[in-house]
Amino acid sequence: MNEEFDVTIIGSGVSGLLSAALLSRSGMKVLVLEKHYLIGGYLQGFERKDFVFDTAIHWLNQYNEKGTVTRVFKMLGEDYPKPQLMKRIQRHISTNHDYILTNNPDELRDQLILDFPHEKAGIVRFFKVARRIAKVSLRFAEFFQSVETKSSWEIPFFRMKQLGIIYPLIPYAISGGGDEGVKKGLSKFFTDPDLQELFCTERDLLSCIFPIAWAYNSDYQNPPIGGSQVIPAWLETQVKPDNCEIRLSSEVVGFDFDNDEITGVRYKNRAKEYAVKTKYVIAACDVDFLYRKLVPPNLVPPKFFETLNESEMYSSSVTISVALNCTAESLGFGHELTLVCEESSTRDEHSSGDPHKSAISVLAPTVRDKTLAPEGMGTVTLYVPAWMDYMNNWQTETNAKGDFVRTEAYKKLKDEFAQIIFERVEAKMCPNLREHILFYEVATPITYHRYTGNKNGSMMGTRPGKKNMQSKIAHYRTPVKNLIIGGQWAELGGGVPIAVKTAFNASLIILKKWDKPRFKKLLNAYKNGAKLTT
Repeated sequence: MNEEFDVTIIGSGVSGLLSAALLSRSGMKVLVLEKHYLIGGYLQGFERKDFVFDTAIHWLNQYNEKGTVTRVFKMLGEDYPKPQLMKRIQRHISTNHDYILTNNPDELRDQLILDFPHEKAGIVRFFKVARRIAKVSLRFAEFFQSVETKSSWEIPFFRMKQLGIIYPLIPYAISGGGDEGVKKGLSKFFTDPDLQELFCTERDLLSCIFPIAWAYNSDYQNPPIGGSQVIPAWLETQVKPDNCEIRLSSEVVGFDFDNDEITGVRYKNRAKEYAVKTKYVIAACDVDFLYRKLVPPNLVPPKFFETLNESEMYSSSVTISVALNCTAESLGFGHELTLVCEESSTRDEHSSGDPHKSAISVLAPTVRDKTLAPEGMGTVTLYVPAWMDYMNNWQTETNAKGDFVRTEAYKKLKDEFAQIIFERVEAKMCPNLREHILFYEVATPITYHRYTGNKNGSMMGTRPGKKNMQSKIAHYRTPVKNLIIGGQWAELGGGVPIAVKTAFNASLIILKKWDKPRFKKLLNAYKNGAKLTT
């Protein structure tokens, strides 16, 4: 095996694989180390009895013809996996409501006016604001290149342009979050509590507006045919084989240094330890693991872990993957994501992980992709926000290494949780669901932590918001020279768009130092919408 590399990448999720493709095509020798035996991170997916399940995707953004994900993928090749446009986007079901948002949001606007005629003026203003923000959000692609990759004379102009785009959003961001903040923000438009309840799961006013704005931009996509796992599978084919190796079942256990500069990476494979020399490292992995286990304590900022623990993170999930003995559409499921809510729950309870009170996201992937199940059968996936500490870490035990040990009590708790969720879905939208279940699999935050290593099994890292922006918890550069953060922890937010953005920028940061002409070549390929040639 080649034991000297220009770049070593930790993690083979979308961000790690994309960085490997961009850098190997730019002439660098690249090694990707993945602790799991499969590539893909949250987009691994799994198969059971000829059924294929996604494990993380609700929907995709920035993957339409004008999206930044598409622009970067096209740099690698026109054969990139094509997503499917969502025309029916999100259905909201509670005791009082059953509404659907489509890629023509004016249909929802008109229905709300019919049902709440006394709030017509506010409803019209609300959707006008969403349309304005839709135009603003189209400019976010101008900030795809991070400030870390810009020259000193470019930064002031970049900040001024950034402020110009953010400024129109400020009036809708100042009302704050939580139940009171959202009610205060929505009351600028309408005060009827039944109408406000339509936005009962959103954390702040902008979170109420942006989904409608994205719908105006036709910026909701379903995964490509075959499921989201075809994305990492395609990325694996895009690395330049002469310049890149991917080693699976390889857990990084330490770094080698020369003063504060990284010079090597040590990893274990089948209980045997190996070492490679490297000039740069991209950590497209969990940042808590990186700083606690791999970086020497004397190089970690004293307040980092305190800041990380106090940051606002995305929750993990309980994901129930259901195989049906009939098609999903025959049971009334559609293309859209359906949000099943309890109107008696508070905003915090909707994301608490309590199976009786949390919102449930319901998807039926086989309605739009028949390749995911045998003929005449279907799948349904149920997502519930959840946290690691639920019921004493899901009734697991901890071994001497600090790893979670799954017990019989854990298995029992998973099934009890699933049955409560099935009951709620049957009560709101599919009365005979359990009569048609062939089998189901339940993933918990323990599962997500085991497969990805992400802190608390978080689905996407740290949330956008005032608190996280002020703390600067998201970062590319580290106290270790030539160690760069990639993946979900380098930027606030999450999902495939952030994974693609961080891969692009981590690659630029390295190329800017390693080879300026190749840095410019990669940057120009993005700006011009051109293919990156080797």
